[in-house]
Amino acid sequence: MNVLVVDDEKDLADMLEEEIESRFMCRVDTASNGLDAFIMCQKHPYDLIISDHEMPIMKGSALIIGIRTRENLNQKTPIFMVTAFSADGLDSLPELDGVTFFKKPFKMEEFLRSIGKIIA
Repeated sequence: MNVLVVDDEKDLADMLEEEIESRFMCRVDTASNGLDAFIMCQKHPYDLIISDHEMPIMKGSALIIGIRTRENLNQKTPIFMVTAFSADGLDSLPELDGVTFFKKPFKMEEFLRSIGKIIA
C-alpha cells in the first residue's frame, strides 16, 4: 500500500507519515505543496492521497482538480482533504466529488480509522 501526504506543515506531515507507516505497514511519500504532489502523482500510483488545502505554490483544491481532470495514475484514487477552514464551496466543486473532508484540528484516532477503511 502507498499513501501520499501533502502538507506544508512539516510537523503534521511527519506525524501522519509515522502514524500511517507504523499502523498500516505501508509506504508513505510526502510533499510540501500541491505542485510537487502533482508531479509525484504522475510517477507513482497511490492507494490514498491526503492533502491539506491551504499551501504555497498550489492549493490542495487545485491539486485535486489536476489529479481528477488530467490523465495520470491516480485519477480514481481516494482523497482526503484536511483544512483549517470550512469546506463550504470546496465540496460543491464537481471535481471534488467523492473527496472526504476533515477539519483541522481533527482527532488522530478517528482520522486513522477513516484511513484504515480505505487501505486496510
